[in-house]
Amino acid sequence: MESDRQSTTAAQGVRAATENKQMTEAGRPKGRRRSQAERSAETRSTVIDAAIQCLFEVGYAATTTSMVVERAGVSRGAMTHQFPSKVDLMEAVVATVYDREIEDYEALSGGGRSRQAFFDFPRRTWTVLSRPPAVAVTEIMMASRSDPAMAERLRDQQSRIDENARKRVEAFRNESGVAASPLGGPAIHRLVVAAARGLSIEALYSQDDESIDQAVDLLCQIMTLLYPPSDGD
Repeated sequence: MESDRQSTTAAQGVRAATENKQMTEAGRPKGRRRSQAERSAETRSTVIDAAIQCLFEVGYAATTTSMVVERAGVSRGAMTHQFPSKVDLMEAVVATVYDREIEDYEALSGGGRSRQAFFDFPRRTWTVLSRPPAVAVTEIMMASRSDPAMAERLRDQQSRIDENARKRVEAFRNESGVAASPLGGPAIHRLVVAAARGLSIEALYSQDDESIDQAVDLLCQIMTLLYPPSDGD
């Protein structure tokens, strides 16, 4: 059951990457020769998508640059031109996944801004962080513990990502008409993200989907207790 779920999720990630590539190709006038910048951007995107798939399927330790090259269907020279080292590639994966996740969060909210939409933040976070791209980033984060060079690069990058994410959540809160929490928005955001990421790791080997869903629902309920009630509550 679990292997079927992982295979299905991985397939969804591959399908999404393929659709993105097709959309890019569809948007280019037929017969027009691609520029060097376009070819370079496409190669870069293809390599990053291949790295995400490898990280999700076999983990960081087993993901080699040779494996990524083979999965991407590009030459080693083409990959090293974009990413001279594995650390460079991993850093690009983290940045790319975060940029895509911004769109995912917005899509999951349906563009709506309401108290309920805000308090559903843990559910959206769990949904996003349990997908293959986010699991790939988790693999990178865990591996950085034993890789000082990568840890140093990711520390600054992750700090910027976290700060940007907190600002987006605070903006969402304001637009949803929810008063600020006396406990501090940044601390609540960190707690929710950490809990959702932990559940996403558990889901990789656990077959108890119902229990995980219940835990996510509980996080949503806890969110409502961490912010002041509205006049109508």
